[in-house]
Amino acid sequence: MSYQLQQDETLGGGLRRIVCHQIEGAIRASKAEQNGKGSPVHETRKHLKKARAALRLACGEIKPDVWKREDRCLGKVGQLISEVRDAEVRLQTVRQLREFARGKRRSFQETEELLAFELDSFLAAFSEWPQEAEERLTQTLDRVREWPLEDLSCKRLRENVQKTYKRGRKALKTAIKKTNTKNLHTFRKRAKELWYQLRLLRPLAPAIFKELNDELKSIGQYLGQVHDLAFVAERLCSIGPARKQGDRLLNALIESREKELERTAIVLGERFYSERPRQFARGLSQYFSEWETAKVRCPSASGRPAAMLN
Repeated sequence: MSYQLQQDETLGGGLRRIVCHQIEGAIRASKAEQNGKGSPVHETRKHLKKARAALRLACGEIKPDVWKREDRCLGKVGQLISEVRDAEVRLQTVRQLREFARGKRRSFQETEELLAFELDSFLAAFSEWPQEAEERLTQTLDRVREWPLEDLSCKRLRENVQKTYKRGRKALKTAIKKTNTKNLHTFRKRAKELWYQLRLLRPLAPAIFKELNDELKSIGQYLGQVHDLAFVAERLCSIGPARKQGDRLLNALIESREKELERTAIVLGERFYSERPRQFARGLSQYFSEWETAKVRCPSASGRPAAMLN
């Protein structure tokens, strides 16, 4: 898979390849036509998140100001289309909620039509975003291709994974202490970042990393649904009081689903983040060591021993 390190490349070369591949994917996605199979906005943002998660593994290896510049650039491209994506999410969430309404699905019709019109308006207003995104991303891509990552080591990767885990654990504690949409969303972002990083490192120990990935994926899915429901509720609030039957039913469904999803996500989060950051990283040390040993025995793609490059 392209979003994974490979045994026949240096660690730095592999990380650079992955970041560049995701930026290229974001450029391609931004040019895609809107169709029923997928949203160009959603696909572009997904590539950007994967690129930024991989980029964070290079922290400490690249000058801080250089690293921040590229991370900021990727973030700004995501912001270009955030309002369009928000409108997409609201519409998709209302359509999904119809499945829980059973015989009262027609009650959602007016709200759904309003959100569909809103999405069309945003798509028209931000129709020029692909051009600006391509320009920004092409510049970032050219710079990242020149990043000096030849000395990137397993130790550096392990330290950065530990930092990501620590940020997630801290975000979870904050969300438990004060459970609200903002704190849960922050926790979701941190968990998703670690999910991407462990996907990238999965070849180190496929079975172990798959299990970790599956746990983080579940947490992210529950939190994602909480975030989407809160988004719809917030939009309905801004429209006006829920006087109509459809709005009352929709709000009742949202409140009920939110509480259930929040509880499940917190329980799963507490189980996953039960270890201290150092403990978690220590548990992964063995797999990094085995990877390094295997790379010493296996020549890299350049023909030199991988140990010389790492």
